[in-house]
Amino acid sequence: MIRTLILLLLAAVPLSAQDAQFFIERIEVRNHKRVSKDVIVAESRLREGRAYSEEELRDASTRLGRLPFLLSTEFALEKGSERGRHVLVLTVHETRPFFYLIDAVAYFDPQQGPLTADEDSRGATSENLALGFRWFVGRRGALHVGLSGIDRNREFAREYGAFSVGYTQYDLFGTRAFATLNVRQPIEPSGGRLSPQLVVGVPLSANQTVTVLYDELHTRGLDQRLVTARWSYNTTNEPFFPTRGSLVYAGPVAGWLDGTGRGNSRGLVTHSNFIGVEGGAARYFELAERDTVWSDLRAEWARNDYRASDVPGGRDESTRYGSIGLGYSRSLWSREQRANGDSRFELTGRYSRRSRSLEEQSVVFTGRDREVAQVAGAWVRRSSWGTLRLGVGYAW
Repeated sequence: MIRTLILLLLAAVPLSAQDAQFFIERIEVRNHKRVSKDVIVAESRLREGRAYSEEELRDASTRLGRLPFLLSTEFALEKGSERGRHVLVLTVHETRPFFYLIDAVAYFDPQQGPLTADEDSRGATSENLALGFRWFVGRRGALHVGLSGIDRNREFAREYGAFSVGYTQYDLFGTRAFATLNVRQPIEPSGGRLSPQLVVGVPLSANQTVTVLYDELHTRGLDQRLVTARWSYNTTNEPFFPTRGSLVYAGPVAGWLDGTGRGNSRGLVTHSNFIGVEGGAARYFELAERDTVWSDLRAEWARNDYRASDVPGGRDESTRYGSIGLGYSRSLWSREQRANGDSRFELTGRYSRRSRSLEEQSVVFTGRDREVAQVAGAWVRRSSWGTLRLGVGYAW
């Protein structure tokens, strides 16, 4: 009987340690100068007066590591007012008010010559260039102004760079949701006018978020509206080029484009609307202190209904896109040095395939599938000023 009791107690020890809860009576944020404490606490998705497990606290630390305005965050537990109560101390290292993201990997295709950064592979990021300034205002707000590059993520949407002025409100109504409103001036040779963009993110759980985007583009001869809704599960540790964790996302996309003929064929009037579904998954593994390997999958299906004054009966197009990527990176800095950023070398490979079919005047044309394989080497540097990725690659 005694032996049985001892075995039961020994078996219960790991379970108790795993289920240990830490009651957080207060959250302190230290070393912050420009970023509001309320924003940091809201983005951690932790609340005072609640108990959290060690895993939940690690998840909160990882979430803060993904914020573009924090370089790193250190978590520590201190004694509270009485036994069983703790003070959670967050020591943050901020980025500077000026920020940049430059992702410049140039591929060379022997058949087409030099390609732009990540052309046809859809790139590792949605934007290959962004720079500007960010100021935090009040307890939960941030103003930003800057330049964003070209988005290469979707088949039928018009892609454009823009000057942007915007405002982000964090912790909307105490729900940990956020909303960003931008006013953008397109950079277009044919000219353009101010266009609005609205992004709203709603957390569903510690690592799941639904993000809704509404975007307009107004240029000479073209008006575009784009709506997307994306569910994501994210446990990665950095905002742009992570080294550990998982990312899964999926959601619908819809767009409407109207052309007036100005700047194009004289008198040509066009209208098109497209719908689609996009998704992807990525997994990052840290093999050792400095070595990381990863793989990712991406897929998209879209259908476009195109009508033009010079195309009787219109035209319907559908596309399917898929890709798989593999990568390895080696950090040049130790784990202690990475509290101030990172510098590393990476090797990547990707295979992608795109197929297209076209129906016009009841005749279906099946387009030739295009397959692209790519390899590249790049140097990645993340600092308090921003993130830089420079490299060269080969495509065939």
